[in-house]
Amino acid sequence: MNRHFTDARYYFRRGLEHLYTGVVEETAPLRRQLLEALGREVDTEKPEPQTPRERVEHGARRAATQSRRAVRRVRRRVRQPEQ
Repeated sequence: MNRHFTDARYYFRRGLEHLYTGVVEETAPLRRQLLEALGREVDTEKPEPQTPRERVEHGARRAATQSRRAVRRVRRRVRQPEQ
């Protein structure tokens, strides 16, 4: 039974990642227009890593960033008083 929950959680997370990517791609032109209208600098997209080494380094940086964000979220939850 636990295996089914683990599988469901995996596919749910994967689906959310695809949803997030799709929303970001669809709203990119609107975001760019909004930033230009506000006079802020528009982010230039970085090219995807090409070599296997670059992909591994990119993945390691991304994993480190995600883990720091997760730790930050947990610390915030722990600090919040029960309501």
